[in-house]
Parts: sequence; structure tokens; C-alpha cells
Amino acid sequence: MKRAAVIGCGALGTILVTNFARAEGWTLTGVMARTKAHAEALAANAGCRAATTLEELLADKPDLVVEIAGIGAAKAYGEAVLEAGCDFVLVSAGALADADWKARMTETALRTGRRIHVASGAIGGFDVLRTAALMGVEEATFESTKSPQSLSGAPGLMGVELPADRETLAFEGGVEEAVRGFPKNINVAAATASAADAPNVRVRLVARPGLTVNTHHIDVKAGEMHCELFFHSAYDPKNPRSSTSTAWSVLALLKNLESPISYF
Repeated sequence: MKRAAVIGCGALGTILVTNFARAEGWTLTGVMARTKAHAEALAANAGCRAATTLEELLADKPDLVVEIAGIGAAKAYGEAVLEAGCDFVLVSAGALADADWKARMTETALRTGRRIHVASGAIGGFDVLRTAALMGVEEATFESTKSPQSLSGAPGLMGVELPADRETLAFEGGVEEAVRGFPKNINVAAATASAADAPNVRVRLVARPGLTVNTHHIDVKAGEMHCELFFHSAYDPKNPRSSTSTAWSVLALLKNLESPISYF
């Protein structure tokens, strides 16, 4: 059995850890949170170590560490995880919009012989996006539609109150600007740009009152190929900024890594 540890005990981390047995071929060694009580509560149910520091989390020598705690956590711990000889699963793919951090992570992975796995999160289609990247992406757009409540408090809306009675374009621009303005809402746009090798992807974020799901639309043109990908997924009631499928995508990734048949 391969050994994995998890950074993040929030709503998505709880879904991941609670259902960890579904990741065949893996055992959970520990969970980490900034608050000791949160880590202990989740660890008690999972029968694993509770940690508040990376050193504690790595004490059981996991083969792989999953980050599911936000862009800040990804940037704070990613390089150290690789240096410790562990593979790294990145859920908060918005971190990839930081070209310097991405370059450092790439260099560290190459030097240590470890791998970085980007979870598909609330979307999918990374296989076709990688294919498009090889063919040469000519045009790429990404549009997310979410409820105004899920966008509340975003830095990009500072001082702005979204109307509750009509659809509104909350943001339009590039990936880096989108991640800075909506760090908890737009991870999938950064993942799309990175997978398609299309840093100039155009991002739109729409607020639609009454919406009960998060929707994502990816449109990519590359040579003879034109692909459109649509995703509709329920958001976590405890964290409306994120889709519950994000946690499940990590379990699918882990299972795929140990499966004799790999679905690229």
C-alpha cells in the first residue's frame, strides 16, 4: 500500500479524508490543519496522525502529500514536500498562475525526482487540453458562473455589491488577474491555462442569482481541433466557493496512479 498525507481539514478536506478508503491502494498516514482541534477531530475519525506542522505530517514518511487547503498552503509547503522526497498533489491550481512559483516547483521536482500531480478539481478534460497544447492553442476562453454568495468577500469585488436580481459579469480578464481577484473561486481557470499551455486564456466570471450549482465552460481551438467542455457541479454547502467534486477528483487521481489501467 502506498502512503498519503493531507494538508487541509476544511470542507473539501473533510470529504476527501472521510471517503479516503475509496482510493484503492492507498493508506492515509496523517492530516494537517493550522488549528490543532480541527486536525485532531478529522484524524480521530480517520485513524491517522493529527498534525499542525509539516514536520509532524511527514514523520510517517508518506509517499505523497495532498494539498487541499488553498493557494497560500500550496505555495508555503509545495517545495518542502518535494524536498522531503514526497510527490505532491496540487488541488489549489490557482498557484500555477504564479510563474515564478511554478518554475521553482518544476526545478525542485526535476532535481529530487519527484512528481507534481494537478488534480482536475471541479473540471476535467486535462487529456484533451494537453493534446491541444501539442497541436498549438490558437484561442482559449474560460467562463465560470456562480452564485453571488459564492463570490462574496473576494478581493476583486472589494467595495462592490453584486445585484441580487440579475446576472452580472463580475470579472473579465487574464488568468493572473483573475487569481489575484478571486483566489478561492477561479483555481480551475489557472489549471486550464496550464494544461493547455495557454497563459493568455481569456477568463470570464459571471454571477447569477439563484444558481445552485457552479458551472464552467472551456472553449479551446487548436489546429484542426475545436473542443468545448461544460461542467455543472454542486457546490459544498459549507463552502459555496468550491464544488464537492473537487475532493472526489483527488480520490480518482490516487486510484488512477495505482491502477493497472491509466485513463489519461
